[in-house]
Amino acid sequence: MNRRNRLVRFVGILARKFRVIEEVWILPWWGSGGLAAIPLMTLDTLVLVVKLFSTCTMAVVKVLIPPALKSLHGETVLITGAAGGIGRELALQFAELGATVICWDKDARRNNAVVDEIRLKDGESYGFTIDLAEREQVICVATQMRRQQTEVSMVVSNAGASFCAPINHLRQESIAKLIEINLLAHFWVIQAFLPAMIERRHGHIIAINSSAGLMPCADMIPYCAAKFGLRGLMDSITEELRLDTWTKNINTTSVYLATVATGFYPQPSHRFTSWYSEITAKEAAKIIIEGVRKNRKEISIPSFMKSLINLNNLMPYRIRIIFTDFFNFRHRGWFCFC
Repeated sequence: MNRRNRLVRFVGILARKFRVIEEVWILPWWGSGGLAAIPLMTLDTLVLVVKLFSTCTMAVVKVLIPPALKSLHGETVLITGAAGGIGRELALQFAELGATVICWDKDARRNNAVVDEIRLKDGESYGFTIDLAEREQVICVATQMRRQQTEVSMVVSNAGASFCAPINHLRQESIAKLIEINLLAHFWVIQAFLPAMIERRHGHIIAINSSAGLMPCADMIPYCAAKFGLRGLMDSITEELRLDTWTKNINTTSVYLATVATGFYPQPSHRFTSWYSEITAKEAAKIIIEGVRKNRKEISIPSFMKSLINLNNLMPYRIRIIFTDFFNFRHRGWFCFC
């Protein structure tokens, strides 16, 4: 691994020096077009070929030799919405793997129950009662934790809320609250802890998203809008961190859930429920933590869901909705035609 890192740095240094030579000598001598474009195009093409070859090679190697799971001992994991559902299971399982778990939730009684359960199993855990939709509270609690020398190395932004209704039946206050909890709260939490991760050059941000962030859903417009926004937030943060060599050791993971029995969503009623049914929150948490320990950028439950949706989105609109109606045959769209 060290040899590989030295090689990558060496290639990067050579490329940067070539850019300097090009800007100082080549472009002033030949101008910005014509022959001056040949060295730059040659370098960029060479870099493209090397990147494609190395990426394909590493993908084959990872299939043949799965990456080792990173240790969670010594990690401090902050989990929002830890009082129930997947958040609770994530807190318990992270603690079992040796991490210090910090639980955030606005339900003080259930949140403290999770903390007590972890401590009964000789785990280290702390709980804070907080409304994530209130930015001032997030900043206040994060500052309090820093004063207590609590450095968060992993953030699991899990808290969310949902209800189903046509948009004309929603009050403005309800729409604003859904957007605050399902999108803006992720901004506040990430902004509170990402700077310290960048300073230490170590960290991991995990956002729990939904299939509603991949495809439109009727009667859930504010929820879908927030989840699509969360998808954009995580993709953009990933790209921003990738372009800064100082933050290359900060990982991101987006989790897309569809078939998890948390009690927050109606049971699936699609045509192929016999092929894959709901799994428990405990099973989902196990899959998520395994993916996090492998530093995966995206985790989908079920595993094929995101690939299937991406393939569906490549189709023309009318073909896409025909397949969607066939898949959700109990939905009212089954009786509609384009």
